[in-house]
Amino acid sequence: MGLFGRLMGRDLPERRDGRRIYFRLLEQARQPGFFGSGRFADDYDGRIDAISLHMAVLMERLRSEGEDGRLLTQAMFDEMKDDFEIALREEAIGDTGVKKRIKPMIGHFYDRLKTYTDALTGPDAVDVLAQSLRLTDTDDAHQDFARKIAAYAVQWSRDLKQTRLEDITSGRFYFPEL
Repeated sequence: MGLFGRLMGRDLPERRDGRRIYFRLLEQARQPGFFGSGRFADDYDGRIDAISLHMAVLMERLRSEGEDGRLLTQAMFDEMKDDFEIALREEAIGDTGVKKRIKPMIGHFYDRLKTYTDALTGPDAVDVLAQSLRLTDTDDAHQDFARKIAAYAVQWSRDLKQTRLEDITSGRFYFPEL
């Protein structure tokens, strides 16, 4: 990366690691099994819900890493925000339109992040998380899938607690089966 990239902080080690992790999470959060009837909606809000769930789990793990975890969390957030902006620009939305639309998207992310983190760190994590997921259908027939996603997230959270920071920063972490 050139001088501009270094000046803007895009060539910092935590930014490179944050980018690697974010795109790994994004790839997982885009798996077709997360979307459809009774699952996350296949639209902006549903995709933000899916990436927010993955970000919440990993950000909660990074909390225990002090300053390194804080820097990495910020870098992941910066990558996500940049990705949102790129997606909006690809729809031919101009600067003022991007500014208007990015704010609610980031607000949606923060809302989901808090909800998911609170659920993950509280008692009865699977039940609370299953109730907090925004799925397309919430009837009894689809509650099994909500519990399945919640159990997936809780299991992944437990697995990440056993994963070294060096493995996380290099993208060597794994997701449970959905």
